Amino acid sequence: MSFDCEVLIVGAGAAGLSALRELDRAGCPALCLEARQRIGGRIFTVDDPLSPLPVELGAEFIHGRPPEIWDIVNAAPLTAYDCGGRAIRLQGGRVQDEDAWAAIESVMADMRLAARQGSDRSFSEFLANSVHTDEAKRWAAGYVEGFNATRQEIVGIASLAQDADASDEIEGDRAFRLVSGYRSVPLHLLAGVAEPARKLRLNSVVESIVWQPAEVSVHVRHALTGSHKVIRSRSVIVTVPLGVLQAEAGIHFEPEPGDALRAARRLAVGQVMRVVLRFQEAFWEGNESLASVGFLLSQEPVFPTWWTPLSVRAPLLTGWSAGSHADPLLGQPQAQVICQAVDALTRITQADPTRIADLLEAAYFHDWHADPFSRGAYSYTPAHALAARAALAEPVRETLYFAGEATELFGHSATVHGAIATGKRAAQQILARRR
Repeated sequence: MSFDCEVLIVGAGAAGLSALRELDRAGCPALCLEARQRIGGRIFTVDDPLSPLPVELGAEFIHGRPPEIWDIVNAAPLTAYDCGGRAIRLQGGRVQDEDAWAAIESVMADMRLAARQGSDRSFSEFLANSVHTDEAKRWAAGYVEGFNATRQEIVGIASLAQDADASDEIEGDRAFRLVSGYRSVPLHLLAGVAEPARKLRLNSVVESIVWQPAEVSVHVRHALTGSHKVIRSRSVIVTVPLGVLQAEAGIHFEPEPGDALRAARRLAVGQVMRVVLRFQEAFWEGNESLASVGFLLSQEPVFPTWWTPLSVRAPLLTGWSAGSHADPLLGQPQAQVICQAVDALTRITQADPTRIADLLEAAYFHDWHADPFSRGAYSYTPAHALAARAALAEPVRETLYFAGEATELFGHSATVHGAIATGKRAAQQILARRR
């Protein structure tokens, strides 16, 4: 068999571009295929000339100081700023306390202790047997579902504790944004590839992967023209999101790598609905209780969480509905999702609905659940399934390699820096085999 390249990479998100860059720098002929018309995957920065800041519809925050991101920030160089403002709990427009995190942190500290001392179980099972007040349990459950895009009755405390320990190691309690938008990260990764136009193909939908050891035939459909072609390589790195791996209408493997796909099915895909609203002015800053707030937390059934752009002041608000709070919104038309976001914001802030309607200039939304190349937000680990990530990350006959945040093993899954690390890992595994 003649080969078109040594390594074929499926997906030009953070993991795929990281793998491409690593292989290219080592002189290994590689080709990256991306189904969308853009790079970045679940990093999706939108430019609007009327918006004072880039609008993020996917990944937004740099969590802590992971070297995978900060090496890029320093090398590019990029400008990052510390997200400021405290978090408050609101009910009916009234601030419930000064620090929303205190009750949550107490519950999470006990959860970490329970994970170290006992067997894995779901977060809701842990809560049911804890001594915390019902109110503290509600806020902690909302935090876990919101931050991790999980279902509390599914996610395991072993993985939550591992994530928390890993976060501590990189100052994960701090968050940063990039002034130029998160798209700067995949752009920098691609800029490190020689002749990128020759090594990256957009609008290339991978439909099936036919393989045997050291021989792979990837069947590709052009998203715009519908034409088909077959690309042959010695190995392939699959970096598509977990939701695509799990989907019946996703990539077909022949033969099926049973252990890897069984591991993928043991993991779970979180769902998130996110809406960014742009106003004529930051009306919330006229309310003394909200003027210097970074996060607004509530018990609203949908869009209970909102955040401002602080420490930059701009008339933008982001609404977030994750986990069980996303369920009522799945499958709804965009206009209806946006209306429900505005209604929730009105109730949370107790602002005049007419004034909010008059000030609202634009709403931005991307349905990651309906996106066929995403099929959800990011991965999480059910109780008793912690070993599934390692099984998915294991190379198959030195021919099939899986990368992406769902294969991250050290507590940084569901993050951009975790995805970058897995792309490097897969590339290095291939390079070690070649040597």
